[in-house]
Amino acid sequence: MKIRLSKISLVFLLLLVTSFGLAEISFQIIIGFGNVPAISLGDLPDYSVVIYTDEPFSAVYIDGTYAGTTDSFGRLVVRFSTEGYHTVWVVTSNKYVIYDRYYFRVEKTPRIVYVPSTRLGEVTVFSNVYPVSVYTTSGKLLGTVEKNGEKVLAPLGNQELIFTCPGFADQKQTVNVLYAKETPVWLEFKPVPFKLELVVMDKFSPNGDWHEDECVIKIYSSRPATGSIQILDPSGIIVYEKSIKVGAGTTQINWDGQGKADGLYTVKVLLSDGIATEERVAQTSLDRSVYTYKKEIVIGTIIGMMLFIGYMIWSSM
Repeated sequence: MKIRLSKISLVFLLLLVTSFGLAEISFQIIIGFGNVPAISLGDLPDYSVVIYTDEPFSAVYIDGTYAGTTDSFGRLVVRFSTEGYHTVWVVTSNKYVIYDRYYFRVEKTPRIVYVPSTRLGEVTVFSNVYPVSVYTTSGKLLGTVEKNGEKVLAPLGNQELIFTCPGFADQKQTVNVLYAKETPVWLEFKPVPFKLELVVMDKFSPNGDWHEDECVIKIYSSRPATGSIQILDPSGIIVYEKSIKVGAGTTQINWDGQGKADGLYTVKVLLSDGIATEERVAQTSLDRSVYTYKKEIVIGTIIGMMLFIGYMIWSSM
């Protein structure tokens, strides 16, 4: 018996055999052969929108509510009840494609809404220190890596990226990001000089009125450092002491001054980054003499609002 195959059948068999012979093949590429079935807008009901995403089998959310999944060609028909503006958000299983929320208008005449995507590639980081955070020049955080060989996803093309590590000078590099591929970068961070500042409230009053009841102590450090903080009373006796570890940036410590007499107190901070040691001194005044009644005002306001709400509910019944 002779078997006769048409040219179309031969092409289909060739594609089928080829797909089994390859280790990796994209489902999107397979369905790309041939003509894409057309959707006729004239056959759709009024207020219909064809959401086109170019990604198959992706979840579509309209105004935050799940609306359905795109077909094998990345399309989903959504019908609305009236004209108006809406948002669409698409979530795909392809980690190299992301979508931002997109605004569109529904009209009585059916229309196509193309939702643009952002294609991504991988930036693989190798650095002399960690952690390393990767930002765009607009300030968007792409991710943070903790060790050699970890990756962050970045948009395609020549991207100017900023690499940061606490206590070290930022680095800026232009990286050519390719779709679904790795682009390695090598970083050599240099430490910034160790700088230390101490800012303490001029005065505080731990008298329970909910106004400046604690002394706010802020330590500003250019690098991670370790050391201690001391608070001395007017006679020079240490009334508070604690070992501290700070990161690059701002560290806040609150002291309530409970059980201590009114007077002028001295705050001392001594820190070392392992290379240099810095000390800063500031003073604060503990004064309980002024009572603001802030606590009573806040509590009274809350009670008044609760009574008003209760009255409104009762009167509407």
